Amino acid sequence: MKNPTPRQTIRTAILAIESFTSLPVTGPMDVLTDSCEIWSLVNRPKALGTTFKVELVGLTKQPVRFGDSVIVHPRVSVRHATRPDLILIPSIGKDAAQSFAELVDDNRGFLPWIKSCAAKGTRIASMCTGSFLLAETGLLDGRSATTHWFFANAFREMYPKVTVLPERLIVDEGNIITTGAATAFMDLVMYLIELYCGHEVAVFSSKVLLIDLGRRSQLPYTTFSTQRLHNDRQISQVQHFIESESHLNLSSVSLSKRAGMSLRNFDRRFRNATGETPSSYLRKFRVEKAKRLLETTNDTVQEIIAKVGYEDRSSFRRLFYEHTALNPKAYRAKYGIPAASRSTVVNSSLLG
Repeated sequence: MKNPTPRQTIRTAILAIESFTSLPVTGPMDVLTDSCEIWSLVNRPKALGTTFKVELVGLTKQPVRFGDSVIVHPRVSVRHATRPDLILIPSIGKDAAQSFAELVDDNRGFLPWIKSCAAKGTRIASMCTGSFLLAETGLLDGRSATTHWFFANAFREMYPKVTVLPERLIVDEGNIITTGAATAFMDLVMYLIELYCGHEVAVFSSKVLLIDLGRRSQLPYTTFSTQRLHNDRQISQVQHFIESESHLNLSSVSLSKRAGMSLRNFDRRFRNATGETPSSYLRKFRVEKAKRLLETTNDTVQEIIAKVGYEDRSSFRRLFYEHTALNPKAYRAKYGIPAASRSTVVNSSLLG
């Protein structure tokens, strides 16, 4: 019998950053530590393979508190931390009143160490809004990245040199990896286990931990929020009209006439007010309305397609898939309540 292959240790640092939840800190720490150990125990005397040695790195060694009950203790401060093989940046921010610029400033002390480690070959991975702190290093300039889909526009404004892909759950740029929402840490750790330990270990870990492998899109989880934070009364009136009459055969031309503007002026003002072209806004609103109807009513797919202003079933299905990565039937199966309990009335406030 061959001797086991020597164990390779991936030295992993997770930044101990105050956030609204401890999950992006404690979750990866537990999964990365336990998954390879369980694999080794179950599969002995096979090769021991790769394992993760995880430590928490804080701005100081002072305890970091999450909410009222969870406290973590960094093993080392960033000032004295050695270079690891892998750095995980969790989501930042526990106060909704703070801007992302303020949240980045609160954690700016991590930046020199992250940049120094990256320059020496350390792989960096961010989760959710941790992408803002990663982008502040400049390491994402000229590259693609993702973040929580809800904050994608804020990210674009702060970091215009980065190509944002909010539909993607994971974007791998070699030694730089970004992921979506905070709970996507599960997808990230499975991705890292496969990357470092191999597919067989990743599959085993996913089965033991009941974590799905292969999720790569945020589209099924996104929602379209109509942009109302502007002062253009005429555009606001058009928005109200779209939302109440989306079943009609609407176009940019008909909407511009309703607003009493030239098409060129209407397109410019609509984009300035909402961040969307009129046609893009209309498509996204119709998809969002269809999603709500699929979630809450017994209407057939064909009835819903008609209610949102489409006649061609195949073209709507293509549009729906483009925005959700699911067909209408699959979307209802995933998010619809049991048919016997569905209300036939959609709360219009959800669409506003």
